Amino acid sequence: MRRRAAIRLLLVVARSQTSGCPVAGIDRLIGERIAKGRRRKGWLQRDLGDAIGRSESWISQLERGLITLDSLHLAEKLGATLGLTIDHILAFDVRYREATVVAQSVRSQAPSPTSPRTPSSDTESSESVLRRTFALGSLAGLTSAIAGLSPDARAQVSRPSGGRVDEATVLELRSIGASYRRSYKSFPASTLVPVARAQLDLATSLRPKDQPTGIRNSLLAHMAEMAALAAILLSLDLGDQEQADAYMDLGYQLAREIDSPELSALILGGRAFRMSYGGDPDGGLDYALAAVDAAERGASTRMRAWTNAVASEMYSSTGDEPGFRRSMEQARTLLSGAMDDERWHGIAWFDLSKADAYEGSDLVRLGRHADALPSLNRALERLSPEMARHRCTAYISRAEAHAGAGNVEAACADGHAALELVSEIQHRETLRRVGELHRRLRSNGTSATRSLGEHVIDTRSLLKATAQAA
Repeated sequence: MRRRAAIRLLLVVARSQTSGCPVAGIDRLIGERIAKGRRRKGWLQRDLGDAIGRSESWISQLERGLITLDSLHLAEKLGATLGLTIDHILAFDVRYREATVVAQSVRSQAPSPTSPRTPSSDTESSESVLRRTFALGSLAGLTSAIAGLSPDARAQVSRPSGGRVDEATVLELRSIGASYRRSYKSFPASTLVPVARAQLDLATSLRPKDQPTGIRNSLLAHMAEMAALAAILLSLDLGDQEQADAYMDLGYQLAREIDSPELSALILGGRAFRMSYGGDPDGGLDYALAAVDAAERGASTRMRAWTNAVASEMYSSTGDEPGFRRSMEQARTLLSGAMDDERWHGIAWFDLSKADAYEGSDLVRLGRHADALPSLNRALERLSPEMARHRCTAYISRAEAHAGAGNVEAACADGHAALELVSEIQHRETLRRVGELHRRLRSNGTSATRSLGEHVIDTRSLLKATAQAA
């Protein structure tokens, strides 16, 4: 069941991201590839059906795109029977751009078991690592996590439980984890949460407490990072607060066990958002200030800047403008110095473009709508297209600022832009805010507000389908 759910989830996510190829188009493309493979073998549809245990009618419907190939077991059977790769049958090259090229590159560049190996490069594309996991793995749980490793690392972690794990394998795990964290910028939550969980399972299976201190601490840090990633996605994107709390508790416990100010600050900052968006702004401020204190105990400069920005947001949520300004000024002061850690490209990433986004959003919360627009304009000019989550929240903040300033058409335009990104990354908190914006504006009765309302409904339906597939 888990394998079936995983592949269905992947199909829904891929469809939502495919450019210029609607759902029916994906099914037709898969059918065409299977039909072509069958014809190359000189087989009739009945022959292929007999080979995989399906009827001639079923094969006919599959090849015409009338039914969806949603079984990994059948995809594997078809691949083995027709001599086709799974990623070709399932059209990864269309669903995820260049996925097939990435998979082939990984296969061709993977070192032999006897050759020297270095851990995955930090410059490796986060999308490449995710696609490698999906293209080479079984798309479910621990197997997919292991499939994403190089051959000799796979051999080590796949052995029976017990024994020492070598340092190179742990470094490779950490590098893959860093790629997943960077993927927070633009990958859908329903894609990232399963791989974060799988990484937690894999690290746990290596029995960290039986390892030497350095390797033990590195494995526990990897687990804390994956727990933090899962928690923030579950809370802000998927709206599953119960599971989010469990992962935050786990991550914080691990961060304290290895005495990591960086990870403690990260998770406390995530807790601040969880509390504030859950209706307790005072609790959010308490957690934000705790995150600032934790970061001051030895976290990177960028993490210290980010926690101050989180505090600025929490101050603004409680209506404390002086507190907001003090914290934002401190965040900008820290950014003006040298940066000593680039690890958090994605989750907790903070730079001047993000400072502008925080400042503009904070001013909106304080009711300073006209004052917020210049900051949000700068943020959207500076944020790169790959920063999809950050652009998404900046768009809804600017929409709220425009609405507060009486610019209804501009507010609706930014609301549409935010929803387009919600469809890609599944950020339910932004969807909630756009829905609230529409309810405030609908009394205007304009075509722009009606169109925004329709877009909200369409986006809700899409996210509901994604959740059901998961």
